[in-house]
Amino acid sequence: MSSGPEIRSGNALAEATVALRNREFRIFWLAALISNTGGWMQSAAIPFVVYELTGRNAGVGVAGFWAYIPIMIMGVVGGSLADRFDRKRLLVVMQIGQAVFAVGLWVVVANGWATPARLSALAFGSGLASGLNIPVWQSFVAQLVPKEILLNAVTLNSTQFNAARALGTFLAGVIVVVSGAELAFAINAVSFGAVLVGLAMIRTPRRRPDPIDRSHVLADLMAGFRYVRDTPGIVSCCAAIAAIAGLASPLFSFLPASYGQDVFNVADWRLGLLQGGGGIGAILLAPLILTVGARLSRKRLLVIAMASHGLATAAVGVAPNWWIAVVALAVYGGAYLAIASALNTTIQLLARESMRGKAVAIFVMCLTGALPLGLMAWGWAADAWGIRPVTVVAGLALVTTTAWFSVAGRFDAMAAAD
Repeated sequence: MSSGPEIRSGNALAEATVALRNREFRIFWLAALISNTGGWMQSAAIPFVVYELTGRNAGVGVAGFWAYIPIMIMGVVGGSLADRFDRKRLLVVMQIGQAVFAVGLWVVVANGWATPARLSALAFGSGLASGLNIPVWQSFVAQLVPKEILLNAVTLNSTQFNAARALGTFLAGVIVVVSGAELAFAINAVSFGAVLVGLAMIRTPRRRPDPIDRSHVLADLMAGFRYVRDTPGIVSCCAAIAAIAGLASPLFSFLPASYGQDVFNVADWRLGLLQGGGGIGAILLAPLILTVGARLSRKRLLVIAMASHGLATAAVGVAPNWWIAVVALAVYGGAYLAIASALNTTIQLLARESMRGKAVAIFVMCLTGALPLGLMAWGWAADAWGIRPVTVVAGLALVTTTAWFSVAGRFDAMAAAD
């Protein structure tokens, strides 16, 4: 692999997009943008359908629980696979698996067979495939670019993910009202073809296979847990993402129905903007994060971003109208982009190659383990006390957690990756 393009500080745009000069990363980035747009359409449509069927926030929380728990369970397995087998071939298999479950959701909803149980079962199956896919996907990015532009590649990967969130959730907000949720599921199924085509075009160097005996998968997984446990910087990353996922991330699932229909009573393009506000903010703030963020210390960047994420969450809870909520969500999304890029890059740089997939998988496990628990808690609490108070309390709790992380030295442990 070549040493990669040189970063030149004189051109901010070129500096912010330097990894896109790499042919393989550019193809992967564009294919991922298309596929993730479809994925976000599905993620936004499921809670909308569930809320229509149940009329309860707890129903949305339960459906989210079954969608994310399998990602936690299979994520560690996916990390082990990423370190043992060809990542490109694994990604092909996993795109096909996710497409199958997307087709299932389309068929069930289009034919009027949808029930909360059936939707949860299909979301569970999709989560199994997604759980295997995520650590392989993130580890594959590190395989495409040289180390000196890895931060830029990871941030651009997060940017396309959030661009897809902005576009996908906006389109879902319009489509579910105009054409029905089944179209969102159909588009997602087709979108996986973009990744399959992109992977077919990508040329990657051959990796030396992991020397661990393939018959001892459990021992391999335990080795990953021990490695993470003994690497303080990675432990801190896992703790930070768990706090964010459990406290603030559940907000997204309650935007289309609880906030869109009950609180602000919006539909069509306004519902799309409300759902896509976080992604829009990530896109608008991405150039600032790419240029300024690279010059800040890891601790300072994370303190600012996590506190902003928490305050923006609370601001949604007190927003007097839908467009102020969209502004708050823009800050929410931009802050999350900075957090995700910083934490992901830290793990990629701290973990050695033979453990990178497992380290990423454990990181994802912390995210996807905390998120379903947060969804359940948000749903039950919102039915009891209202969605607004729950949103405010959760946001302020994240701000408090950020302050504790700073005082306790959690961010300092990541300094080795600076």
